[in-house]
Amino acid sequence: MKKTSLSDLAAAGRDVEIRGNSVTVTGVSARGLASLFRRFPELVAAVTGKGLDLSSLATMGPDVLCAVIAAGCGAPGDEAAEDAADRLSLSEQLSLVEAVVAETFGGDPEAFLQRLGSLAAGAGVRVETPKTAD
Repeated sequence: MKKTSLSDLAAAGRDVEIRGNSVTVTGVSARGLASLFRRFPELVAAVTGKGLDLSSLATMGPDVLCAVIAAGCGAPGDEAAEDAADRLSLSEQLSLVEAVVAETFGGDPEAFLQRLGSLAAGAGVRVETPKTAD
């Protein structure tokens, strides 16, 4: 195992090819996720409801999708980055969102959310899942 620093890890991620260029996706941090949740409350249900559903991100609207892409590429809340994401094709956006989800949740959103719930329960924090309409 290679010894490294937090700074080196923060810059690491996966590269996604878009239009012949490589875009590094680092994932969304806890601070970035909290910011997205405050800005887009509907995103909370997509993440905590029945697990993360990539198609629900696409149907929430372009503002949410572009904000998630910008945050996952290291530019949370950056209006210019969100505008750039908005100019990509839907296919390109979905390629980036898939990488953002993989980097943010370690490739398995449901397992990540279970770990988070266990951690919260161990700390005495009660986590309630939003009720969904049937």
